[in-house]
Amino acid sequence: MITERQLQFRVGLFVITATIVAVCLVFTFGEMNRLLRTTYTLAVHFDQAPGVQKQTPVRKNGLNIGQVSDVTFDEQRGGVTVTLEIEEQFRLRRDSQAQLTSSLLGDASIEFTPGQSDEFWQAGDVLEGEPQVDLMAIVERLEGSLGNTMRSFEATSAEWRKVGENVNSLVETNRGNIEEVVERAAESLHQFTLTLNNANQIVGNPQNQQSIERALAALPQMVEETRDAISAVKHAVRKADRNLDNLAHVTGPLAQRSHSIVLKLDSSVGKLDSLMGELNQMAKMINAEDGSLKKFVADPELYNHLNRTAASMSVIMRNLEPAIRDVRIFADKVARHPELIGVRGAFKDSSGLK
Repeated sequence: MITERQLQFRVGLFVITATIVAVCLVFTFGEMNRLLRTTYTLAVHFDQAPGVQKQTPVRKNGLNIGQVSDVTFDEQRGGVTVTLEIEEQFRLRRDSQAQLTSSLLGDASIEFTPGQSDEFWQAGDVLEGEPQVDLMAIVERLEGSLGNTMRSFEATSAEWRKVGENVNSLVETNRGNIEEVVERAAESLHQFTLTLNNANQIVGNPQNQQSIERALAALPQMVEETRDAISAVKHAVRKADRNLDNLAHVTGPLAQRSHSIVLKLDSSVGKLDSLMGELNQMAKMINAEDGSLKKFVADPELYNHLNRTAASMSVIMRNLEPAIRDVRIFADKVARHPELIGVRGAFKDSSGLK
């Protein structure tokens, strides 16, 4: 038999379990779980946003990634600015487009395209949204276009009806002229047929066909040779262009310094002219009959005198060597014994050794 204490314990356990289950259901199916999720904010500008309000779902590839937190008027650019709260785990790429969509029942939502960019939108960025595609507006515009098309078709049919009536009237009133025109057209067609037959005979000739085949066979080679010739000409033109550029680089500094170069050349030519005059005078002095160089070169007696003088100087230098040696010894003694310069030194013997 169950006691009252056991019954109270079971009732309390049931109440606690029911409370836990209710809290779990609220967190799972209610809005409480959103409070525990981390989100970031983006703003999307629309020209108009019919049906968008707070808690409007935000989707990507059909899956919910957030909701609308605020809708305000944009006073600067006009239109509407929609503030979105996106869950942190869903990152939107830079080339993702926000498009306003609406179901058949009028429920609005904001759909993001996947995108391919490597960069992502950051919190606080403002996107430019695409307007909603209104099917009814498209149908109305299509209806208007079809109406205009049908009216144009009716006007065109009326014009063609008038053209047919005019043609019938022309045929009835100018039947003779038309028959003449038809005969002339038949004659022209006959002449054209004869021309085609002649052309067929020319082309159908086996020799002409062989010539045409040889010409067609040689045509690719001729085209290739022409292409090579054009390439060679282009290469030569490029080389000539480079040479002209190099020549321009060389002659440019010369042209800039042409005045100073001409002045220096003029000065150098003047100095060279003066030098040539001086050399001419020197050559005249050398070639003069009474000149010293002329006598030195032509008179052997002057050379003999110089030779004898050199020999005499050699003898004098040999004779002066003992005297120079004695003077050096005397100077050395005086340097060692300066007292010998006096009168006492002249009469006192000395060893004469250093």
